[in-house]
Amino acid sequence: MPKEFNTLVIGGGCLGCACAFSISRQLGRQQNKVAIIEKKVLAAGLSSRHSAIVRSANASPMAARMAKIATEQWKSLKTIWGVDIPFERPGAIWITENSLTSATNKWQLLERTMQKENIALQRISKNEATDLCNGAIRVDHDEMYFYEPDVLQLNSSEILNALQNAARINGVEIIEHCEVYDFERDSHGNIVGVHTNQGKISCKNIVNAAGGWSSDLFATIDIHIPVALEPVYVANFLVSFQEVPESLPIIADFVNGAYFRRWLGSILHMHQPRSRSGKEIARSFSRALMNPEGANVIYDALNFSVNPQKLDHYLKKVENRFPKLSKAIYAGGYQSFFDITPDLKFILGKDAQVNNLFHCLGAGQALKYAPVFGELIADLVTKGSTQYPDIDISEFSIGRFQDKAMEQFWTTDTDNNYFL
Repeated sequence: MPKEFNTLVIGGGCLGCACAFSISRQLGRQQNKVAIIEKKVLAAGLSSRHSAIVRSANASPMAARMAKIATEQWKSLKTIWGVDIPFERPGAIWITENSLTSATNKWQLLERTMQKENIALQRISKNEATDLCNGAIRVDHDEMYFYEPDVLQLNSSEILNALQNAARINGVEIIEHCEVYDFERDSHGNIVGVHTNQGKISCKNIVNAAGGWSSDLFATIDIHIPVALEPVYVANFLVSFQEVPESLPIIADFVNGAYFRRWLGSILHMHQPRSRSGKEIARSFSRALMNPEGANVIYDALNFSVNPQKLDHYLKKVENRFPKLSKAIYAGGYQSFFDITPDLKFILGKDAQVNNLFHCLGAGQALKYAPVFGELIADLVTKGSTQYPDIDISEFSIGRFQDKAMEQFWTTDTDNNYFL
């Protein structure tokens, strides 16, 4: 195994892989170009439990702009990764309360903002929502419905296979079961080596795509990365096409606090959205401080056991939105996690202190942005600036957390920013 690389990527999830593939392609025929360090096996973390939705609408216009690019890249992935991943285009219906509140106004503002970005998101009537779902969902006059037609559903079972194939095609070295213990820095503060359980590995550049592990990992060299884990329960229910049509759009139900999608033929797959409450975000960070296992809790076997209380809670959500499923058949569930930041936005770009360190953290939205994030980080690593003239990633810089108390983020009104 080579001990020196142009770029080391820490984290073998979808974002780490995306960065590695794009950097390697841009570096061309150089030897010992890129390696991915993964403490378990490729995509063993949260990428192995992703619901694999790709959408564009976002409360941040710049994030939406990047998501639109990523959506197009997923459709022709072979041009940048060398492989394709199967996908469907079910579209999505977003459901929220219809009342004279600031939340309602924000949804209407979101619709106008996305239309300015040439992203199709429009309010539809109850009848239109009913028709799109073939009468499978309950609609109500106290609700608003928005339709985003160009939402993709990837084939999640194909993602790991595609990542492995793309690594081979792009000449990326995969170093699995490799744990990082410490970093070696030069007189300018740049990281020039990584000490692991497999020995020292030298590098010119380093990309942090370690997600929930980032905080503990870089604390050893006094780099503060505010990332915590928010638990999310996932449940599957067996359904027939008479109960839920195979053509069901993805349902983002913010009235019941649940995402629904028709998955893998006969499954109605559901999970809760991220919490937007400042108190809940603060609670996740407090929990992280008290968790001796850190992000390794993701691998806890107990996360795959059934939670009866949570299941009963989910059953009520299913039955409320899908009236034909009064006797939904449970088909398995597990606890997963969102890796979140204090403001629920990405951490993307060059580190504020270390010149050759780059961050690519998705804040619970990793997969949908993977291709464009990989291209942006590759541009920064190989050229020093991004090559997308309409993209400015300064909004997502890690520098926004410097000298700023976390409480300032937790008291921000994020409750109604549903698309962040």
